[in-house]
Amino acid sequence: MSEERNIDPFSLLILVLSIIAIVTEIIGPFAGFYLGGGNYRYSCLDCEYSTGADLILQYIILILLVIQVVIALNELLPKKFIPLDVTKYGMYLAILTWIFAIIGLASFGIAYGAYDWWPELGFYGIVVGGLLNTILFFLKERNK
Repeated sequence: MSEERNIDPFSLLILVLSIIAIVTEIIGPFAGFYLGGGNYRYSCLDCEYSTGADLILQYIILILLVIQVVIALNELLPKKFIPLDVTKYGMYLAILTWIFAIIGLASFGIAYGAYDWWPELGFYGIVVGGLLNTILFFLKERNK
């Protein structure tokens, strides 16, 4: 006899969105500003124009997203490696993800407020991924 296992769509979406957010943060700049004279400068994981606060928060956000990937994988695998229900904690981590992104962008904006500055791909990937993961973790918790 074969045993049929249903795949949790919320966990699958959380996994995909978290990976997309991680990739956008790694490959894209977090924020940028116009220095003048056709020169643009950016904040990213390896850029010299990152402020201390936004760089630290970018690394913390990556850790939070990796933990969300682990939580999603835990729910998708047939034998869970975390025996506890961690959905509620995943939702809190997703909330912290986008809050830290906003705080990081604010610190960048304060540091480079004299210039024209803007959020970039890394910021948008984190915020959208964090907000959607928050909603998905909430719906997953609610549908138990």
